Amino acid sequence: MNNVAAFGHRFFLFGGAILIACAVLQWFVRPRTKGKASAAQLANATTLRMFLFVVVGILAILVGTGTIPMNGGR
Repeated sequence: MNNVAAFGHRFFLFGGAILIACAVLQWFVRPRTKGKASAAQLANATTLRMFLFVVVGILAILVGTGTIPMNGGR
C-alpha cells in the first residue's frame, strides 16, 4: 500500500533544510552598499526574503520532525 503520509515528513525535512540553506547563501551573496544606515539594510528585499525563508524552513522542519502535527495523520 502506497502511504503518502509516511513520506510527507521526509519532504518537510528536506524542504526546510533547503530553504534554510538558501537563506544562508543569500546572506553571503546579497549586495551591500556602504553608505546606507543599518535600518535601510534590514529593510532590503533580499534580507526580508531571507528571514521569510528561515521562518518557513524552521516551521517545515518542525512539521517534519513531528513537533507540529500534520492534519489527517494517524
